[in-house]
Parts: sequence; C-alpha cells; structure tokens
Amino acid sequence: MPVARLEHQAEFCAAFKLGLSGASAEEDREAFGICASPNYHGHNYMLTVVVEGQVDVRTGMVMDLKTLESEVDGLLAEVDHLNLNVDVPFLEGVNPTSENLCIEFWSRISSRLPEGVRLEEIRLRESRDNSVIYRGPDRD
Repeated sequence: MPVARLEHQAEFCAAFKLGLSGASAEEDREAFGICASPNYHGHNYMLTVVVEGQVDVRTGMVMDLKTLESEVDGLLAEVDHLNLNVDVPFLEGVNPTSENLCIEFWSRISSRLPEGVRLEEIRLRESRDNSVIYRGPDRD
C-alpha cells in the first residue's frame, strides 16, 4: 500500500518564563536572556504536526484531516492564551522551552492518533527566525 504524510499547522499564543531550578534571577537571565523576564514573556507560536500512514484503499486517506485538526486544536485549547508556567497542568514542573513543549506535545498527540497512523514530526516555530523540530523519543 502507498504511504503518505499529512501535515496540519495551527497557531497559538502563550506567555512563559524560563528558569533553572534553584537559580537566581541573574543566573536565569544569563542562561535565558529576555525569556527569563520576571514578568513573563510571550510568543505567537506556529505548531506543525506531521503524521504518516498507509493510504486506505477504501477511503483514499491516511486519516481524515478534520480528525487531525481536531486533535491538534484540542491540545492547543489547553495552552492558547495561557501562561505555560502556571495555567497548564500537564506542563507543571516543566521548563517551557520550545524543545520541552515539543516533547510534551508529542506524548499528547501520539496517543490520540488512529491505529496505523504514526506521528513523524512536530515543528514548533516560536518566531520568524527560530523553530524546533522534534522527531520523537525513539529517533536515532
């Protein structure tokens, strides 16, 4: 059977503050710059989710794109226009770097996909110039 990849993109906005456990404000500022601002900092993120699977001979689809959109939108409803440090239970205790967001998003999205559909990649763009690509915990 043919294999195809699907992508879905969605935007969300969030505030956050990066910090090292037990570090002083000066140490955090040295490590994370403006992202360690004591009054928080924000991004307009663009999340891209890439899935892969066999094209079903009956439907002609890997999965319904509306289903993928719904799953991503459900995740983003948990973070959009919120403070990632204090408002998002699944991020409690997580330093909300873009890398860590990808790791946390991966576990939530991969568990919601239909059987036979694999999460291949998450891309999280935090600005025009900077993004993170994560390909899962089992990637070499």
